[in-house]
Amino acid sequence: MQKIIPIVFLIALAFSACSTARKAGRTDSGTTLDETAGNRLETVISNNLTNHDFYIRRADIRVRQENVTVNLNASIKFRRPDSMMISVRSGIGVEAGKGFLTGDTVIVNDRFNRKLMVGDPEEIRSKYGIDPALIYVLLGDLIVGKDDYRSMLNCQRGEFRRQYNIEGRNVEYTIDCQRKKVRRVYLEGDIRTGNITILLSGIVKDGNITYPEKIAINDDLKELDIEVEIKRIESPWSGSMGTVGGQGYRVVRIR
Repeated sequence: MQKIIPIVFLIALAFSACSTARKAGRTDSGTTLDETAGNRLETVISNNLTNHDFYIRRADIRVRQENVTVNLNASIKFRRPDSMMISVRSGIGVEAGKGFLTGDTVIVNDRFNRKLMVGDPEEIRSKYGIDPALIYVLLGDLIVGKDDYRSMLNCQRGEFRRQYNIEGRNVEYTIDCQRKKVRRVYLEGDIRTGNITILLSGIVKDGNITYPEKIAINDDLKELDIEVEIKRIESPWSGSMGTVGGQGYRVVRIR
């Protein structure tokens, strides 16, 4: 369990790793779209979950690796532009860790090892091979360069599929043209991460937000499968972010 929890927690922490990347794929509220905007990528970007403040009160997580299965649950608080608080608990409710993140800061409370890890998103990328510019796709967001998000959606049989090069990495999106949401992402890997496939299903529109209820992640190099099911989400949300804690813990720099 202690081997697998850091993998899941690291993925969760990286949700907030790069405010610059988010801005590249975001349509500000109040923007008026032209008559053909409904057939452009910007309509998909306008449905990005991180365009809104939200609180995922509970997400159930199942991790399978090397014939070991671990059940976890997480809560995620997000406040624009880039602040996030994440808490991960074991299946029996014991807190495994907590993290606070902004566009340039990462603080992780590792309760199992009584460590407080501090760093920034670039250090996470160099150590773990997680690209901060792409991690928001785990929530179903569409991340592309600014030059692309006014391009047309050329749909065939109800879907649009195209490969982009983002931050030096090839990313293929499959978009549901009716719901204007990403439903599959393929991230071309390297020696650290392998190829990552993300399947997003159970698309829900609830008030001002649209999000996937179920997220399936596969890393073919690590033979790692992660299933996430969002059970309860609140948006708009304006509550307290809380604190990361860790008083008296050993402080470790992420390098």
